[in-house]
Amino acid sequence: MMPIAILSALADEQDGLVHLLQDAQQITHAGRTFWRGTLHDSEVICVLSGIGKVAAATTAVVLIERFGAQAMVFTGVAGGLGSDVQVGDVVVAHDYVQHDMDASPIFPRYEVPGYGRQRFACDAALTATLAQAVQHCVDH
Repeated sequence: MMPIAILSALADEQDGLVHLLQDAQQITHAGRTFWRGTLHDSEVICVLSGIGKVAAATTAVVLIERFGAQAMVFTGVAGGLGSDVQVGDVVVAHDYVQHDMDASPIFPRYEVPGYGRQRFACDAALTATLAQAVQHCVDH
């Protein structure tokens, strides 16, 4: 079974997850500390990527190449857009925009060169599973 990766930018965002892992194993590789274990009968790797897109991207590459991650979830304090989103709400994204992308005037603002679009869809099945898990946590 290939693991699901859970990335966090800050230690406070990751600590609770690492403590929930069963049979946790600490692995240091490429300047990062990875925690491999089981969470709700799924193989999981938690890692502190650090702050920023470059840190997240380089950590994601290691998760794919070294650990064979089949899916990735980024968890932690972040921004969700919506008129009804309040501080403390849990937001599960269905798509995302690179908010600081600006290759204008060659391309429209937010459009990622080479892709011809501004919005990128998240994995629909993973999004649905995450939304169900969040609802379960809220209900219980």
